[in-house]
Amino acid sequence: MAITEHRVLPLRLEAAPLPVPLEGVFVYRTDRPYEVAVEFRGGGRRIARWVFSRELLIDGQTCATGEGDIQVWPRWSGTEPRVLLALSNGERGCVVSARAKDLRELCRRMIELVPRGQERRHYDLDAELSALLTF
Repeated sequence: MAITEHRVLPLRLEAAPLPVPLEGVFVYRTDRPYEVAVEFRGGGRRIARWVFSRELLIDGQTCATGEGDIQVWPRWSGTEPRVLLALSNGERGCVVSARAKDLRELCRRMIELVPRGQERRHYDLDAELSALLTF
């Protein structure tokens, strides 16, 4: 039976001259242990939804990680440690940030549900590929 972790975190769109407050709805499912989904909301509206590797979120708390359309890195300057996420679809991009303590708690919970290296116990990648390749 799959377990779903659902967290609503305050985020900021790091836009000049002032950051814009957003809300991020993070969803992690044990039956999809390699990924995390986040829906960005602002002004009461859904702005975008992204699905990406949970490893990017976990590793990005302590060092810069990711290539291409999603990059994650910590920022310790300022009054409160934050983690930044740069998102790009090739035409448009943005940078959002979350409080480091909020992401640390979310990542702790994801790892508690599915420890690193144990993802295959929850998701049979070979069966999924086989199903995709069956005509």
